[in-house]
Amino acid sequence: MKILLIRKDMPIPDDFTPQLFEVSSGLFMDRCAAICMRRMLYAANSCKIKLHIISAYRSPQRQKELVDEDIRINMLKGMSRESATAYTLKTLAMPGESEHNAGLAADLSGADCRFDLSQEFEKTPEFRWLMANAYRFGYILRYPKDKTHITGIDFEPWHFRYVGAPHAENITRRKISLEEYLSYCPK
Repeated sequence: MKILLIRKDMPIPDDFTPQLFEVSSGLFMDRCAAICMRRMLYAANSCKIKLHIISAYRSPQRQKELVDEDIRINMLKGMSRESATAYTLKTLAMPGESEHNAGLAADLSGADCRFDLSQEFEKTPEFRWLMANAYRFGYILRYPKDKTHITGIDFEPWHFRYVGAPHAENITRRKISLEEYLSYCPK
C-alpha cells in the first residue's frame, strides 16, 4: 500500500478519489480505512472501551465551511483576519489539504470526554487503549504531542490516520511521525 502524505505543501492529488464506505451511522471513510476502523471499534468494545467517531470523511466544501467558521469565531474574539486564519490553520487544514478529505482519518472520542474533541482525551482509558492497539488495525496517532515541529499541526489526541497495519506498527514502535517514517522509507 502506498502511503499518501497529505498536508499544506502536499495536497491530495487531483486523480485521488476515495472509495467511500460507511463506517458508522452517516459517517464514511475510504473503504480499507472504514473496514479496519470497524474492526478496531469492535475490538475496543470487546475490551469495554467505548469509542465514538466524531468526524470521518469530509467533502472539500464541508472542510471550507469548517475553516471559514473557525476564522469567523476567532475574529469575533478580536483577532484580525490574518491572525484568525493563522490560528485556525494550526488545527484545521484547507480543503484538499486534509486527511479527512481523502477519507483516511477519523477523529475519535469517548464518554470520559463527553464525546467531545478535547486535549483531555489524552488522559482517558480510550486514548490509552488506542495508543496500545490502533496500529494493529492500521491506524496511527497522526499529530503526536512531541512532533508538532515536524507535522506543522498542533497535538490532536483524537486524530487517527489509516496507513495500513505494517506501516502503523513500524511508526508506532519507532515513536516517529508519518513524515519521519516516509523520509526513512520513501517508497
